[in-house]
Amino acid sequence: MSFTFLRATPSEASNGTSSFRGANLAPKGLIFAVCVCLFAGMSPLLLAQENVLLQSPGITLNLPPDIASESVQINYFMLGPFGGYGGYVTRESGRVSYDVPASVDGKTAGAVKIIAYMPGCEIVKLEITMQGASEARSLHCRPLGRVPLHGRIVPASAAQISGVEIEISYEAAWDHGFFGIADGIVTSIQVATVIPEEDGRFEVELPDFFSQTDLGKGWFQFLLRSRSSHNIIAILNPGNTPPNFGELGIRSSYEPFVLFSADMSISTPSSTDSGVAKHKQID
Repeated sequence: MSFTFLRATPSEASNGTSSFRGANLAPKGLIFAVCVCLFAGMSPLLLAQENVLLQSPGITLNLPPDIASESVQINYFMLGPFGGYGGYVTRESGRVSYDVPASVDGKTAGAVKIIAYMPGCEIVKLEITMQGASEARSLHCRPLGRVPLHGRIVPASAAQISGVEIEISYEAAWDHGFFGIADGIVTSIQVATVIPEEDGRFEVELPDFFSQTDLGKGWFQFLLRSRSSHNIIAILNPGNTPPNFGELGIRSSYEPFVLFSADMSISTPSSTDSGVAKHKQID
């Protein structure tokens, strides 16, 4: 016996009947039996999908014992039969290692490239060829010096806005060549935050990336943010030092000081970052 369900017309529905009508009404016992059969047929498929997830290879990155795990920033990009796929690892406290995925939809990557930053250390670059199984690597800290910077924001009124801080990030423009991609968002690594004085002055120490010779093109970006909402209040553009695309170039010294002009024409809404790693996929 076959059963056909047809959506009721508006007049039928308005008569207090169900929103669906049937050409024949199926006995409850038969409906139950059909549901059981469908569930039984789906169970092997669900189990197979779960096994694929459990067996998907990954890369475990072991951290140095003296590095706080919440301060470590890891970006990755993988290539495989799925094309290209990348993202970052969400930072957490109390960890001794981080896991980086090495597959997409059950398809194992052929190669995974990783950029890892640990405060006080050189940037680590890893290129791992996958052999179908999970891999493990240890992140080693090669100490990196710091470069002092004395800065001042003009107009000073920008620094007098209640609850602001300066967020400084390193923009690694060389990541495209390393990852093997033509375009996309540049890897951004937060390296420092500092609260400016009311007159706009501030002091900060920046990682000495000038001394790390295996890095390519990059620069520091300075943003004035709200500490509570993380809104961008102003972009701070260096005025008395050679900039790199409007940002502060990587140098061995920033003496005697750097003057930053506050561009308040650009602002952002409150951050909606849920803490879930964001990914980019290239077919």
